[in-house]
Amino acid sequence: MLDIVLDRKSSHLAYIRETLEYSAELKKQLARENAEEIFQMAEIITEAFRSGNKLLICGNGGSAADAQHIATEFTIRYRSSVNRPAMPAIALTTDSSALTGGANDLGYDNVFMRLVEAWGKPGDVLLGISTSGNSESVVRAVKYAKEHGLRTLALLGNSGGKMKGMADVEVIVPHKGAADRIQESHIAIAHIIIQLVEENFGYTAK
Repeated sequence: MLDIVLDRKSSHLAYIRETLEYSAELKKQLARENAEEIFQMAEIITEAFRSGNKLLICGNGGSAADAQHIATEFTIRYRSSVNRPAMPAIALTTDSSALTGGANDLGYDNVFMRLVEAWGKPGDVLLGISTSGNSESVVRAVKYAKEHGLRTLALLGNSGGKMKGMADVEVIVPHKGAADRIQESHIAIAHIIIQLVEENFGYTAK
């Protein structure tokens, strides 16, 4: 029995190390190759907020959770050491009546597009999050937003899927396979963007 436990521990420790090291390498690659795009995303959001516009965010599954996470850190706060006003960000993933009603009446692929139609206006920003780049509900929302005067941003994975090249600015996490490592990088990028936007408005840690 002890041998079994020791073998399992050895295997699990190897997995832990390999996973953390690989996740770190992905972020290092993003730092080398995508710093400019991340900067541009922060600038676009800053410009929108300065002009009295807002940020809309959408995604499915874990990306829906990321949308809510990001919106909350803009509206409530990101760092407790930074005292600032709320910033206008809305996750399109939080209204269960709108999501279920839209899916029932219009088809799920049209849910986020419909909410962009309801809440978006020229000068706003839509951030679409899709680890595959193929989420049709996000694809249609980004397409609608571009056609109606919103700026568009995308956090993607794998090779970018159908969404590659659709948004004004995109970051593709170069991981093929499960969404887990991609989502870890997406939230790291989002945290950087939030801090850059805060600093653009002069809000720094005390």
